[in-house]
Amino acid sequence: MALARASALARASRARSRRRMTRARADQTGGRGAVGARGIEGATVVFVSWEWIDARASAAGARTLALVRGCVERGMRVRCVASAGGGEAQRRRLEEAGATTARAEANRGDALATAIGDEGCDCVVFDRFLAEEAHSARIRELWPRAARILDMQDSHALRRARARASAAGADAGEVVGAKPNARDLDQMREIASIARSDLALVCSPVERRWLERECGIDGKKLKTASFFEDAVDISKLSDEDFDARRGFVTIGTFMHKPNVDSVAWLRSEVWPLVRERLPDATMRVYGSYMTEAHRARFHDPRNGFELVGFAEDLNDAMSNARVLLAPLRFGAGIKGKVLDAWKCGTAVVTTPIGSEGTTPEEEFWHASTSEPIDPDHGWGGYGDVVTASEIADAAVRLHEDRETWSRARLNGAEIVNRLFSREKNVSDVLDAIEHVVTNIDTVRDDDYVGQSLWHHTERSTMYFSKWIELRETGTNT
Repeated sequence: MALARASALARASRARSRRRMTRARADQTGGRGAVGARGIEGATVVFVSWEWIDARASAAGARTLALVRGCVERGMRVRCVASAGGGEAQRRRLEEAGATTARAEANRGDALATAIGDEGCDCVVFDRFLAEEAHSARIRELWPRAARILDMQDSHALRRARARASAAGADAGEVVGAKPNARDLDQMREIASIARSDLALVCSPVERRWLERECGIDGKKLKTASFFEDAVDISKLSDEDFDARRGFVTIGTFMHKPNVDSVAWLRSEVWPLVRERLPDATMRVYGSYMTEAHRARFHDPRNGFELVGFAEDLNDAMSNARVLLAPLRFGAGIKGKVLDAWKCGTAVVTTPIGSEGTTPEEEFWHASTSEPIDPDHGWGGYGDVVTASEIADAAVRLHEDRETWSRARLNGAEIVNRLFSREKNVSDVLDAIEHVVTNIDTVRDDDYVGQSLWHHTERSTMYFSKWIELRETGTNT
């Protein structure tokens, strides 16, 4: 026992020495944050997350990997750090994209310092606010001039508020207007995380407007960072594809509650209505982390409802179907499955939750008075249906009407090219990051709320992280 305690104290002493050396280097070099006139070319950016970035498992992972690649192409040195163990395949794909990887257990200051390395960093991107809570205080202590960027992915507080509204019986049209209030704990944590950061990346323009107009976040701290998609070759979309395709498809990781709920509602209420009118129709369900419990609950091949599992080839899974069915009753952010369908020439039927953020003139939340979200109004299918019967009617209409289907898939491809261009969106996001990195002093001098949250009386996340480390290891680095 005494030997273990001595060993722990020795490790803590070595960690403190390394921190003092790192701070000394930071004082001498500007903490790497001063990249100067060269912009961010040659700068070091570190992506910090709980799980390994996995483009094959979710649309969020694909979006982050696209951002990693964009940083590499801009000439930045990229390092990806995750708290999870394992992940050999994911780490290999990140390294193939040009990044280096390292593991750092959460709430371990010494491990984080080792993972990032002696050279430090110019910028850190936190994957969701939980990673920012766990690691931002250590980053600030070790590399005070490194820009801290929060990548929200979606608003967790908004998603959970909508889940509560859905559970209380609201339909998808009502749920889309549900919002957390200022006393909601998830909301407080997420807003505080945004405020502590130098910049927050917001996936959906709808959420950005909400954060700025209703939550009081300074617009200078927010940057829309939706999806980064390669251009769709519209010339290859042919009406002849209609006869080559058949049936319906849906996709989404089963680690995400809105997706599981969507499949449950699809299986129990929507699909029987579709099969009444299309007795030979098939519904193929793809998704990562599908378990035997999910199969036992939903798989029903006799009625054309098949749980396939993980999609090894997303294009193959999507391109054989005419319609993507995504009856989401709650959720937040832009839905990657909708963009994936349009890239494959597949029309979409979804709720206002599923179509949110994909209409160019969208103003806050969709309402009954809003312009219809359908093929006649420039959308890639039907995106404002809310009841099981409305979804089934739209699904049958889109599946059976060649002209409507062709117009929908053309609209969808045009939306991808107009709103989600990889070339334009990655460049815009990196320009915003470059501005923060190269003007870090000015950014922080103007950020009164953010800097006040780093006052010692408000640094609860830092001390909570240190308490966890002390409880679990007996030392505090």
